Amino acid sequence: MASKNIEELIKEQKIQAILDKTLKNKFKGKLISKVEYFKVSMGTKVIIYCARPRLVLGRANENLDEIKRIVEDIANVKDPSIEVVGVENPLLDSEIVADLIASQIERYGNRAIRRIMQRVMEQVMQAGALGIEVRVTGKIIGDRTTTIREQKGYIKKSGEVNKIIGKSIRHAKLPSGVIGVQVRILRPTDKLPDRIKIKDLSEIKPEELEKIDPSLLEKLVKQGQ
Repeated sequence: MASKNIEELIKEQKIQAILDKTLKNKFKGKLISKVEYFKVSMGTKVIIYCARPRLVLGRANENLDEIKRIVEDIANVKDPSIEVVGVENPLLDSEIVADLIASQIERYGNRAIRRIMQRVMEQVMQAGALGIEVRVTGKIIGDRTTTIREQKGYIKKSGEVNKIIGKSIRHAKLPSGVIGVQVRILRPTDKLPDRIKIKDLSEIKPEELEKIDPSLLEKLVKQGQ
């Protein structure tokens, strides 16, 4: 029984990964963050997280039937439930930012790459990010593969913090070849081990303070009297 549940879980994760890649490629430039797929009591449900739901669905939901068809083909299901949800702050989502940069590079060409990078990075920092790094690799100038790297704010490159930093890769197709875009964003909600906040005794709950040091609790009680 347990092995069957594990097999089902693996199957669902595989379908979700394929749907995520397929829908992002199909609706490139529509700023999709991620796709979730799971079974519900009424059948199958797919949630698409993006910057602007109307951009994905179309003005009159003309893309909804196509999304359903893709889900039916990949997941081998009938009449799936599709929900498109807007991300609270798109400019702090590395997937959306990478898609934004890649789509703008395709639109304006490789001569505008540095300008695109700087403009988008400034928008991300204004949105509240602690730091952002963008790497663009490919035939940017001439026939040789080169890399342009730009960074703003604070970005960690190693240790446990590297695991929580949002990291995404997208591709832009140009006449000169494929350009790779890698984005790393450190969000304001990410907890950094090297940033320590010293609390005042009054900010700590009495039960927590007693566990740390009972004498501190007595001192706090005396101060309140």
